[in-house]
Amino acid sequence: MAVPGILIRLSDKPAVHALATPSIETTYTLSAGDSETPSHAIIYFLSDISSLINSNSLYESDKASSESSTPPSWIICKFINGRDTTNPSGAPKTNPHTLATPPPLGSTIVMNGSTPRPDKESDYHAWYDEEHGGKLALVPGWRGMRRYALAKVYGEEVETATFYGVNFYDEVNGLGGPEWKAGVTEWTHRIRQNAAKGNLRRVWRVEQVREE
Repeated sequence: MAVPGILIRLSDKPAVHALATPSIETTYTLSAGDSETPSHAIIYFLSDISSLINSNSLYESDKASSESSTPPSWIICKFINGRDTTNPSGAPKTNPHTLATPPPLGSTIVMNGSTPRPDKESDYHAWYDEEHGGKLALVPGWRGMRRYALAKVYGEEVETATFYGVNFYDEVNGLGGPEWKAGVTEWTHRIRQNAAKGNLRRVWRVEQVREE
């Protein structure tokens, strides 16, 4: 059975060659919207991540062709569920895993990586699905959300998390505003206290969208 998900390619320079695999559905090319590194990313939405998990051949090819002094890193994740503007406050859906409406150029993507302690993972999933995801959907400019579980990592220069929440926003949005701040609740504080390590957060700007 196919396993839908994403490949996040991180590097300090733009990719020279596009990834060659028939499972690509959509590609988002990103630049850093924060001061963190790496400064470039590509998100490949894949209908099946299995071949990338089972073989490192495509990663090694990408690594060999990279013009960067630091090899690229790949984070491969399995799709969990998502929300869209058609049903922002309802239960998250497990299909489709791609966005119905691609993000506009210049819009914002926020990636949050969380690593709850193993015995607290069920509470983490309940928090995101029952409370947190719905609250983020109230932030002005919110366009959609996708959740993922880490499946495989290639490269040594990258810190990872067990789960990722990827939220999409308009270029002009309410991040940092009252609706966004309202998402930090008592349940949120409990999730943070029960984490095995700190939260990872990156902000990205959409530079290019390509539908396969």
